Order: sequence, then structure tokens, then C-alpha cells
Amino acid sequence: MKARFNDPREAEIVLRALSPDNKPLPAGLELQAFRDGSSILVSIQSRRPLLSLLYTADDILSKMVLAKKTLNGTVGWPLGKRKERGP
Repeated sequence: MKARFNDPREAEIVLRALSPDNKPLPAGLELQAFRDGSSILVSIQSRRPLLSLLYTADDILSKMVLAKKTLNGTVGWPLGKRKERGP
């Protein structure tokens, strides 16, 4: 899987948000995720049933979406500067 983000720093933040869920993995499941520029690349290898692979991919995508939404809702650009909210 490949997911593109606005910039390398945003991709790195999302990748770090995924890291706690990468281990420990069930037996027969291997997962590698890394950043390539503004993208996150995820490789999943499974000797488990196909449905297990699909659930794993769905879980990763859901966590990426949540991290991206959280990031966009709490910080402005440049990263680390809070957005101003009106009354």
C-alpha cells in the first residue's frame, strides 16, 4: 500500500502514529512500513486467511486516516503552530 501526504514531515508523524500497532503481530503475519519522501509505503505478508489480511489492511488505513484528521484538526502550517479558533 502507498499513501501520499502533504509533505515529508506529515508523513513521518503519521508513520510514527502507526508504530505502536505494528508489534507484536500474530503468527504468520509480517508488516513493514516506512516513509519515502511524502509517502508511506506499507508491505503486508500473510500466511493467514485472506480475511485476516484484509482486516489488517483496513486497520492500517483507518489509523492513517485518523492520524491525518487529528493532525489537520490540531495543528496548522508550519507543523507545531496551533490554528486560531474563533469565538
